[in-house]
This record gives sequence, C-alpha cells and structure tokens, in this order.
Amino acid sequence: MSKLKPINGNVLLLPIESKEEVYGNIIIPDMGQETPSLAEVISVSPLYNFNQGVYVDPIVKPGDKVFVPRMGGTKIVLGYDTYWVISEQSILGILKEEE
Repeated sequence: MSKLKPINGNVLLLPIESKEEVYGNIIIPDMGQETPSLAEVISVSPLYNFNQGVYVDPIVKPGDKVFVPRMGGTKIVLGYDTYWVISEQSILGILKEEE
C-alpha cells in the first residue's frame, strides 16, 4: 500500500501492465510498446467546489479499474512501485466486471 495520498480531486493509480506475448517458443518483448492505459485506483480525494463551498464526492473508488489517456497524469516512483497521479476529470472510463 502506498503512503502517498492524493489531494484536491486527484486520483492515485497503479498501472496494470500488459503481459509479454508468446508465439510458439518465441517471446515477443514489450519494448517499444506504449504505456498501459488501464490502471487500478489506489486512493482518491474529494474535489472542493468553490462555487458552492462544498466538497464533491469522487465518482471512482479504490479498487476500480479505469482507462486513462496515454499521456495523462504524472508518473511517481516510490520504492519499487510506479504510480500515476491524475485528475479525476481526466479519467476516460471505468471498467465494469460482467456479472
């Protein structure tokens, strides 16, 4: 678990890495591939609405899997883990598991 807590409507994400592809006995490395656009929400903070003077509850919650823009957010490395911090408004969508 990360010790970093986002503030002011930001979301802390852990990127979900794609796996290497295997064709027969040949492993296709992921070098040169774009960064993953799927991530798991680790922590989220409410956004303060200055017009109404209240905090707005976030739409996403910890554990959600979300899609983010390829070039969106800020990369932060803590220990051996790489996180992204992105504005909740920049999240493209939430991946819902089929029931």
